[in-house]
Amino acid sequence: MALLPSSRYSQVTNASGLAVTQRKARSASRYLTVLSKSGQTFQEIAAIHLGDPGLYWRVADLNPHVSYPDEIPMGTRLRLPQV
Repeated sequence: MALLPSSRYSQVTNASGLAVTQRKARSASRYLTVLSKSGQTFQEIAAIHLGDPGLYWRVADLNPHVSYPDEIPMGTRLRLPQV
């Protein structure tokens, strides 16, 4: 299976020579902080700040304190990866 460059997974070869898929290490130690507005979702925030709603998972990874990403309370402080 081919993985997109923007995927959070990478394909590597293990010690036995088998191809395995593993999650990429987070390379961005810096992030931006924004406050959510009423009715926003991770997809909308990713579209606005990262330019692609499909990168919502990058926002979700940095914000484990948000229990329900489809109902982000207004004024929630969110971390965003720097692009």
